Amino acid sequence: MSEQIYIIGDVHGCFNTLLELIKQFPDKEKSQICFVGDVIDRGLFSCDVVELIIQNNYKMVMGNHERRLLSNKDFFLKNKIPFDTSWFYNNGGEETYRSYLAQSVGFKQRHIEFLESIPVYLEFKDHKNQNGEHLVVSHSAVGKFWTLRDDDSSRDEFRRHVLSGRGDMMQVEGIFNVYGHTPVREAKLYTNSANIDTGCVFNEEGYDKLSALEFPSMKIYTQKNVENFNKKDKDVVF
Repeated sequence: MSEQIYIIGDVHGCFNTLLELIKQFPDKEKSQICFVGDVIDRGLFSCDVVELIIQNNYKMVMGNHERRLLSNKDFFLKNKIPFDTSWFYNNGGEETYRSYLAQSVGFKQRHIEFLESIPVYLEFKDHKNQNGEHLVVSHSAVGKFWTLRDDDSSRDEFRRHVLSGRGDMMQVEGIFNVYGHTPVREAKLYTNSANIDTGCVFNEEGYDKLSALEFPSMKIYTQKNVENFNKKDKDVVF
């Protein structure tokens, strides 16, 4: 068995819930941790989540919400309404703006540079399960697009799929793919993959917990959401 690594599902700014989940791990905050992306938006503490990842040198892959923030980074740094108003008003961008209100431009720039540096997938070839399959972490399932990752003519198609694709349940021999993106009521373990997005930020029955997979033991950790969804003590001023 390889050293355990803890892959955490879509956090979406739920910082307090994330801290409670990490407390469950045997080595707590010193554990080897990797995030499946979408650590920002919708919840109230995106800034705190990103800073925790940076300070602890945790690993993460990019999600579609990080991509949308980066696409609007010039507006974000100036605290202006972005051109992607659908993301801002309907998909949690405003909450991310709020979480950074007290921060300087330099602080925000440091976070932007970090998010720009993260990949769309990570391979952990030294982390293998009992079947000899090594770990691959991505935001959405790699599925049938896995073979396109090194093809120059198809790399953009692969990138779009692992950031935003849905419904590709193809199991890939030789790897074990852990991902999020599409919320499920309980973490789903398949032959060669696992969906661990249990909809932490969605404060409704069945979709109200943050999950993590311990690999290669395949143990699932869950933490019920402990955020205060009614707290909005900052106003965004444009």
